[in-house]
Amino acid sequence: MISISDLKRMLMIEHELIHQQTQDLTDADTFIQPVSGGNCMHWVLGHLLDSQVTLLEALGVQSPISKTVLERYTRESEPIKAAEPGLFTLSELLEKLDQIHDGIKARLGQMKEEDFEENVPFGARLSPRGWVVFFLHFHYSYHIGQLEYLRQLAGKLDKVV
Repeated sequence: MISISDLKRMLMIEHELIHQQTQDLTDADTFIQPVSGGNCMHWVLGHLLDSQVTLLEALGVQSPISKTVLERYTRESEPIKAAEPGLFTLSELLEKLDQIHDGIKARLGQMKEEDFEENVPFGARLSPRGWVVFFLHFHYSYHIGQLEYLRQLAGKLDKVV
């Protein structure tokens, strides 16, 4: 079983990886579309933020970032193909990811393993907090994996990992 300290460590590593994969990129780089379809890095970063806000709320903390401002980055939203009014810049996305990451770390530091047994709202039903955290972490790591390919589309052929 993964412990809270293991989860905090993994989230820290993944958060650092997001910053490494976005290093030296411009806003324009993040809008490059995969030829085969899918979403650009900008959408993926916004979707990661949306996912982390959901995680923070599952941990019982009101997010300082409204889900309303993240609607453009939700599952099944239309692909983002260029800058649009109301979208965050790359630096704003990274700052907001930092802010939510800090909130998650702080909250996990206050929690006990038994807190993960409590049922919390997730989707249309209640689920154990531990399962919700596990699922959201899986989802988060899945999308972080996309960043390497999207970085390469921007012409950055370095090996980050």
